[in-house]
Amino acid sequence: MRNILVVTLSNLGDVIMTTPVIMALAARFPEARLTVVVGYKACAVLEKSPDIDRVVSYDKRMDRRSKWRFVQALKQDGVYDCIVDLRNSPLPWLLPCRKRSPLWRRFRRINMRERHLEILDMMGLGVADPPPFRFFDPTDERAALVKIHARGISAQRGWIVIAPGAASAKKRWPVADFQAVIRRLVEQTAKPVLLVGADNERPTAEAVAQGMPDHVVSLCGETVLAETAALLSRAALVLANDSAVMHLAFELGVPTVGVFGPTDHDKYGHGGANFRIAREDAAACSCDSASRPYGERDCFHGLGPDKVFQLCVELLRTERGGTETA
Repeated sequence: MRNILVVTLSNLGDVIMTTPVIMALAARFPEARLTVVVGYKACAVLEKSPDIDRVVSYDKRMDRRSKWRFVQALKQDGVYDCIVDLRNSPLPWLLPCRKRSPLWRRFRRINMRERHLEILDMMGLGVADPPPFRFFDPTDERAALVKIHARGISAQRGWIVIAPGAASAKKRWPVADFQAVIRRLVEQTAKPVLLVGADNERPTAEAVAQGMPDHVVSLCGETVLAETAALLSRAALVLANDSAVMHLAFELGVPTVGVFGPTDHDKYGHGGANFRIAREDAAACSCDSASRPYGERDCFHGLGPDKVFQLCVELLRTERGGTETA
């Protein structure tokens, strides 16, 4: 195959979970020209990858004329050998191609990351263990290090990264609980703690940082996504709500604790030796969350700092190549 089109999703976290599909195709067809259509909000996820030849931004709010021009522009690439559509859009049927992802899909898996890869299996294009996606380059690493050094953090790696925000406020574990875990981590490990997230999550990060020791630093809104990825890649531990940072840390292979409450840990969590899901049993909770529409659920079912701290300790004890204990 020489000309491949991937149609991915729109939100940052969702797009990060589709990067294994991109890498599977890049690994199987290294000579192919790879074009990726992505929602405009998530272009930053893909823009640093050397395995993608072209990133095309798509805005689903475009009017009909703009959508027609968008399709015509993609047609200028000629006939695609393969179109892999991860959002089940009309695009594969509007563009000339030799092989399309199926319109009707019977998934065997629950997890969304695994489902994206399952689409390749349906097409006979699956690859076992795709190589890691590259979210940043050396320039981003240097820029990120300059920013933390300017804030008094002299270490080159081994810090703890905390992401207390999330796209939805309903997915944000309480500030006081994050503070309780951070205090214990600082006391036990003496590692620098970096708070990261988008600019609109800055108030949450500042609230978490209030009253913390000097080597707890908020960089929320101060790093672009590629710089955040560079910082995550050098972390000893990441603690995050179900969010883009959580998915990014997992794809980077960093020890990560993901905090789950309203969202489905089976669909959006991860597995493996480097990932822990922090949650409590919803069935044992007295809330009425289960009876509400999915988007309105907001309960963490009593998940407290003790459990989250212990999960962090588990991962720090097996820190890459080290014997860190807490």
